[in-house]
Amino acid sequence: MLPYQPRSRFRPLCHTCGMLAVAFAVLISLLVFPSALPWMIAFWLAVHTVQAGRRRPAWMPLAVVVVVLLVKRPFWPAEMSVFVLLAGAAAAIELAGRPRQSSRRSHISLANLAVLWISWAAVAWAWHDAARYGGPRRFDPQRPVVCLGDSLTASMPLDRGYPDVLATLLRVNVVNLGEPGITTERSLARLPELTRANPQIVVIELGGHDYLKGHSREQTAQHLEQIIRTCREAGAKAVLVEIPRGLISDPFAGLERELARRYELELVPDTPIRCFALLSRMAPPGAWCTAWHYSDDGIHPNARGCRLLAGYVAHAASRLAGEKIRSSCTGRGDRRYSR
Repeated sequence: MLPYQPRSRFRPLCHTCGMLAVAFAVLISLLVFPSALPWMIAFWLAVHTVQAGRRRPAWMPLAVVVVVLLVKRPFWPAEMSVFVLLAGAAAAIELAGRPRQSSRRSHISLANLAVLWISWAAVAWAWHDAARYGGPRRFDPQRPVVCLGDSLTASMPLDRGYPDVLATLLRVNVVNLGEPGITTERSLARLPELTRANPQIVVIELGGHDYLKGHSREQTAQHLEQIIRTCREAGAKAVLVEIPRGLISDPFAGLERELARRYELELVPDTPIRCFALLSRMAPPGAWCTAWHYSDDGIHPNARGCRLLAGYVAHAASRLAGEKIRSSCTGRGDRRYSR
C-alpha cells in the first residue's frame, strides 16, 4: 500500500485556484487604463522573472503580455515594438524547451531578463514622455484658458461644466467653447473664435463623436493637427484630453498620445472620462457604490465628475504655465493626476 500523502488531495484545488488567479489577472490587464499600461507590463514581466528564477516554465507571462498588448491596440511607439519582439522571442525560446542544466543556459536567461527589463524601461519612459510637455513654463495673467470640446466640455442643464469649475481653480479667465455632439471637423469652424480669445492655453477635448459617427482615424488626426497648428500660430499651448473609445481595445490606437508625443503637448489621460462610465449609476462597479458617483448617465460628468476633470486640467495647465496660474485658494494635489 502506498503511503498516505496529505497534500495530494489539495493539488487539484491549488491548480484550479492558480488558473482562476491567472484568468483574473488577464482580465484586469485587458481593462487597465492607458495611464497604467507600463505597470501592467511590469507586473507580467515580474511574474516571468520570478518563474525564471525558480527554474520553472516562464514563457506564459511573456505570451500573455504580448497578446494583451495586441488586443488592446494602445499607442504604439517604436519602444513598444522592440519590447513586443523581444518578449515574443524570449517566450518562443522558453517554449522550445532548450537544455536547462548548463551554466551557459543560466547566463543566457540572466541576459534575457536584463534586456527585457531595459526594454520595459524604454517603454515606460516613452509613455511618460508622450504625456508631458517639456518646454519652458510661461504665465500671462491677461490671457485666458480656452476649452474646446463636445458635451463633456459644454455646460449641462443641471450641472456646471468642468470649465466653470476650472475657472475657480485658475487665476485667469476660462472661455468655454464646448458644443454638444461636435466633431473635430465641425470644430474647425470655431477656430476664428478661438483665435480672437487670444488664449495662452487651449484644452482640446475632441474625437469621441468622430468615432461614433464613423469618421476614420486619419481624418480625425488631420483635423486635430490643424487645431494644434492654429493654437501654435496664436501663441497658445495645447492640452489634449485622451478620449476612450473602447472598454478594452482602442480602435483609434492611442491617437491622442501619439499626437501629444509628436507635437510635445501636455496630455490629460482618459482616467477621469473612464471614471464617468465605470463609477456611475448605470453599470457596475459604480452601480454597487451608491455613496458617490462621477456621472448620472454613464457618459457626462455630474458636479463631482466636473470637479475631477477640472482637477486634471488644472494640473496640466500648471505644467504649461507654472504654479502661478493656480488659484491661491486651491491646494496642489498633483500626485493624484497620473499619466
